[in-house]
Amino acid sequence: MPTHLAIRTALCGISGRTRRAAAALAVLVATLVGWAAVGHAATTVDSTATLLWTAPGDDGSSGVASQYDVRYRSVAPTGTDTLTWWNAATKVTGLPHPGVAGVTDSVQVHGLDPSQTWYFVLRTADEVPNWSHYSNIAIRAPYVDHTPPAAITDLTVALAGATTPELPASQKAVPQRRN
Repeated sequence: MPTHLAIRTALCGISGRTRRAAAALAVLVATLVGWAAVGHAATTVDSTATLLWTAPGDDGSSGVASQYDVRYRSVAPTGTDTLTWWNAATKVTGLPHPGVAGVTDSVQVHGLDPSQTWYFVLRTADEVPNWSHYSNIAIRAPYVDHTPPAAITDLTVALAGATTPELPASQKAVPQRRN
């Protein structure tokens, strides 16, 4: 059964010359779609994170924005210097075209090392493009497999040249006579 974790936080306020910058009022959610099925080795699913967020509008909360930009790294942003972090982060490809304001948009990010923590940030732009502020930071914790393999219950010893192991006579059941 996959492990799920969701982090949902609203974006910070927008400042700027135009209302179009308010298109950043998206909510970014990292739904951490199963690191691994219980009892199984790491798989492709384990290295995938599904990001979900509420689409902002083109002008505040109405209309349709023009584009998204999502970036991620295994290093957290520090202090107030998000720009340096952003410029060094990996850009997510395959982003959807923004939906109508209020719908849920999503993207899957593949190829993540399940043993590391991953940090995701989203920005939205309108047609000018006026870019939003950075979203909240969505965090995907590392997957730690605590489930051991199942115990083996059919261990046997085969004797050389024998097709079926035989018990010594002292261990064989003695048939009981019925009267």
